[in-house]
Amino acid sequence: MAVPHTLPVNPGERWGVVVHNDDHTPFAVAHHLLRTVCELDADTALGLATLINHSGSAAVGGYDRATAESIALRLVRAGLRATLQRDVQDTKEIFSAQRVDGGVRVMVSEEFARGWESAFQSLETLYRRRGSYVYGLRFPRPIRLRRAVLRMMFPDISASRWQSAAFRRRHRKTLADRALIDRVWEQWINADPLVLTLDEAEEWIVVIGQIRALYLLLRKTTPLHFQTLAHVQYQLVLAVDPEAQPRPDEEPVAADQTV
Repeated sequence: MAVPHTLPVNPGERWGVVVHNDDHTPFAVAHHLLRTVCELDADTALGLATLINHSGSAAVGGYDRATAESIALRLVRAGLRATLQRDVQDTKEIFSAQRVDGGVRVMVSEEFARGWESAFQSLETLYRRRGSYVYGLRFPRPIRLRRAVLRMMFPDISASRWQSAAFRRRHRKTLADRALIDRVWEQWINADPLVLTLDEAEEWIVVIGQIRALYLLLRKTTPLHFQTLAHVQYQLVLAVDPEAQPRPDEEPVAADQTV
């Protein structure tokens, strides 16, 4: 029996194209393919190539099945490793951050914002200082000492474990700031859209970084979750500090730099 060459398409179904890091593709080639095949502007392509390089992979967009497969085909044909993933939204539809007069304009879709409610709750619970143990959030659920989790989230600042522990005790209110978590959550859940001051945007960068660290420790984050958190943090950094990354015309990519 002949195998059909076309795949069934469900109307409205979204597919993501995920590009993965490898040890042989030059950074400039990946940047070029993201611009030309995925039709991204230069800055967005550079940001995604950098994200792929640091986090291992990233979803470049959400498409219908036929478009996603066509893009993946062109990327694979050119030597990149790309995979298809069902039910992936375009990141621009769920989160964006842009520099405006007076601060940073952020947009967080309601569904996306609510999806991370448990992340904020987990961080707030950890900082309450109740109980000695912290349980993992995915099976198998590891059990860790709460103090050990905080130590791994905020690594030693000295070769001396005693001095590092003393540093964390002295600055505990700053490191484990429940008020900060609550403040960012109230803004996060109402950011459709919202203009943050630069200081408030910096607070978002801190909290997203802490959520990412906690979820990695407690086995909550899947690769796609990690990429999403990294993307949110990266977009915020670019909005706060546009010079945070080198641009192609300022620093040529070394021949041996790969994604």
